[in-house]
Amino acid sequence: MESDTIESGSESKFPLIAGIVGVALGVVALVLAVKAKTAAETATQTAQNAAATAGEATNAVATKADNAAFQALGADVAALKDQTAKGFADVTAAYETVRKAVEARGGSSRGTSTAGAVAGPGEYIVQKGDSLYAIAKKSGLSLKALQDLNPGVSASLKIGQKLKVK
Repeated sequence: MESDTIESGSESKFPLIAGIVGVALGVVALVLAVKAKTAAETATQTAQNAAATAGEATNAVATKADNAAFQALGADVAALKDQTAKGFADVTAAYETVRKAVEARGGSSRGTSTAGAVAGPGEYIVQKGDSLYAIAKKSGLSLKALQDLNPGVSASLKIGQKLKVK
């Protein structure tokens, strides 16, 4: 007698592997976030130092009237502007690194998640125990029609895989 499902002799290791990969990605994101925080603190300290030095420069200008001292202070201010710009560039680079890492693991920098696939119109999400034949039967299609809608899909389906059914 012909069976409606193709069954595997062993339980799927997918949930365990997915959990391990998820934890690893979480650790990577945490490390990147700590690095970004450190870069932000460094930039903040650089900005605070620049502000303090600018205040000192203002006091120096008020007390020193000679042109050479004024020019030296102008050079110091220019150097501080460069340091501040570098600090902000470092923070921006750290932010981009974290954002790319989050997007690379399938997330979004806006805090959304892709956990749990959702079938759209004309789609079916493969569940444990499904077979191509059973999905075709549930969808009112022949096995050939389902295979024609999903070229390249083999009989070894993966849980969470999306198939076209219309």
